[in-house]
Amino acid sequence: MRIINTILSFVLAMGVLSAASILNGQAPNSQLAPEVNTIRIFFKGFQSVSEEYVLGQIQLRPGMDYDPVVVDQSIKALYNTNQFEFVEVKVEDTKGDKVDVTFQVVPRYTIGKVEFEGNDKYSDTRLANKGEIESDVPLDEYAVSLAAEKIEAYYIDRAHPDISVDYRINRDSETGYATILFDIDEGSEVEIAEIDFVGNEVYEDKKLRKILRETKKSSRLSWLTGGGKFDEAKFREDLELLREFYRNHGYLDVVIKEDDIQIAFKDKDEEKRIRLTIPVIEGRQYALGELSIENSTIFTVNELLSILKEEPGEPFDSEKIDKAVMSLTDYYTARGYLNVNIRAVRVPNMETSRIDVSFRIRETQRFYIESIKVEGNTKTKTRVIIRELALRPGDTFDLTRMKTSETRLKNTRYFENVTLNDETTNIPGRKNLNVTVTEGPTGNFSFGAGFSSVENMVVFLKLTQGNFDLFNWRNGFQGDGQKFRLRTSLGKSSNEVVIAFEEPWLFEQRLALGTELFRRESEFNSTDYDERRTGFEVYLRRRLFELVEARFSYSFEFVDIFDVMGEPGVDDDEVADVFEEAEGKEAISKFSLTFLRDDRDSIFFTRKGSRTTIVNELAGLGGDVSYYKIDTRMAHFIPTFDTLEQSFSIVGRIGMIVPYGSSEKVPFYDRFYLGGPDSLRGFDYRDIGPRDEDDADESVGGNTYGLLSLEYVFRLAEPLGLAVFYDLGFVNEDDYDFSFSDYADNLGIGARIMILGSPLNINLAVPITDPTGKGGRTQTNFSFGTRF
Repeated sequence: MRIINTILSFVLAMGVLSAASILNGQAPNSQLAPEVNTIRIFFKGFQSVSEEYVLGQIQLRPGMDYDPVVVDQSIKALYNTNQFEFVEVKVEDTKGDKVDVTFQVVPRYTIGKVEFEGNDKYSDTRLANKGEIESDVPLDEYAVSLAAEKIEAYYIDRAHPDISVDYRINRDSETGYATILFDIDEGSEVEIAEIDFVGNEVYEDKKLRKILRETKKSSRLSWLTGGGKFDEAKFREDLELLREFYRNHGYLDVVIKEDDIQIAFKDKDEEKRIRLTIPVIEGRQYALGELSIENSTIFTVNELLSILKEEPGEPFDSEKIDKAVMSLTDYYTARGYLNVNIRAVRVPNMETSRIDVSFRIRETQRFYIESIKVEGNTKTKTRVIIRELALRPGDTFDLTRMKTSETRLKNTRYFENVTLNDETTNIPGRKNLNVTVTEGPTGNFSFGAGFSSVENMVVFLKLTQGNFDLFNWRNGFQGDGQKFRLRTSLGKSSNEVVIAFEEPWLFEQRLALGTELFRRESEFNSTDYDERRTGFEVYLRRRLFELVEARFSYSFEFVDIFDVMGEPGVDDDEVADVFEEAEGKEAISKFSLTFLRDDRDSIFFTRKGSRTTIVNELAGLGGDVSYYKIDTRMAHFIPTFDTLEQSFSIVGRIGMIVPYGSSEKVPFYDRFYLGGPDSLRGFDYRDIGPRDEDDADESVGGNTYGLLSLEYVFRLAEPLGLAVFYDLGFVNEDDYDFSFSDYADNLGIGARIMILGSPLNINLAVPITDPTGKGGRTQTNFSFGTRF
């Protein structure tokens, strides 16, 4: 007890002394920090930057108290400049409680040159770009080693598996510059000469080779496509595709080992060409056994089994079983059972080589939509979003229709991102549909120049707004889902002004109302006259069923034929009578009904699908001319070989125009013509058709026509395709005359090049049968856009 009292007395005494010291302005055992006298900079080796630059990074200054924390911050700042490999600080005491601080820095070398040796296949510039290394930057040896690895990977990707890349760094201590030298041993570029299989009894080698997508036998186009070159990484991926192919056909025990694959040189004297021999152990084939449904109470077993397309006895396919689970799940979720869980249990029977599958179902309650919430729309009106949805409050919560609604919103192209999901509520059996969008740019202003063999050079200006709002100037005329377009162009032989507006949801129904004002002037239709069309069009458009769309329109326009004269040096008397008689203005009042069906997989580089249009026009309810016109056009695309994305297309057109009432003839400017990049590509624009006796050089058009075009396209690369085509067509003077007696045809080749999102078509065609009597000559034409 006496010891404890002694300790407490000592602690109390020390506390009193400490308090007294604090009151006198001194901390116990305190030491004052020394003052910084001078700051020196010492460069080890060469000096890459000025002393002022180094001092600018140091936070310590003469006259300040020396603070190790500030020194550490200064060292970090110097390292962050990436100019120094090493920084060290030395502190020396001087008189009067002062210190001298010396920053010793080892400057980092600057890359002066990047050189390569041994690279015959690729240039220095390309390898430097692939290695992402350049001169006049601080030297970082780690970055140099990464560059060597990237260059090596680049060679491996291009069939140089035994590539070796090493590097040396030559430093010049006087200049501070370093030269990096990459030593490259390219090895040999390995090409695949043959691919053989052993052990395969069910499938032939030819069938299995097609499974190897990346590892292909070398071809004549390998210089362009890269096919035939050996890439080890892609080869492993192809082997897995081969295994999946066998498993999807019931061979679940298939064995393809990489270690057992034999690689041999095809010829002893030619080490660049190899033969691959792939051993395959196919094993037994399993068939699909009995299918059963467990725990279903909402739907009958027969009802659920009828959804499945799989039949017992067919080869067992794991992918098909997964699709069957998805089909059953979709069946439930389309009827509001959102949280259903379905699991496929496989029961193998080794004696019969069959696998029975039981679909075990855990059912949940049915949900309905309570309300729809829209978030993220800052400029698009909520009703514009809701009207695109295939669901409404009170509907069964159908996930299939929810996905359809999401697709519809994405197709409007108003938003950069669209997400639809269900949201839990406090009401049993009810969920909210939550729609979240991120607004995207919907307007576009562009100007530029285009060209074609028909119109020559054209300079254009175009303004479009896909989410227009005619009555909302405060929001920049945006947000109501309307369409607006203004286009003006000026060319050597044409000019145009078009203003168009469309309301896609008239009376909140899926019915589009649009109008267009236009003025078009052209000189390229003929050398004997110029043409100007000025007018307007109003139309209604609606989808009738599936992919069929109908468009009903009324248009009124003035057609002005002027400057009727022959070519320079040609007597005006030789100008066609129909041209001279039509000089002046005529009014055309016309109703049109158009049907369209389009299911092409892509507008450009189309591989499959078709597009069909049927145009009916009736002119004469007012105006100066009366006629009925029907024009049917069809394009059908058939995919052929997957290699180079090849496809075959058939384009057919047939049309007729018939005058009636007071009009004895159809005006020549609305008749049918063929020739040019859009039809018969081996002839001049509008050169095929009946001719006037006074002007044998100019076609005056016909009342009946037909066109057949066959084209084979193979896509060489992302922006480039080549085509071979044959065109055949006729234009006859009388209506109901579908005779082929004066047909024209041509054969040619072409190129399809994607430029700024639009295809440039270049065609070279040779006439075979020429009804004009001019004599066949090679025709070159080019245009932007599609022929349909």
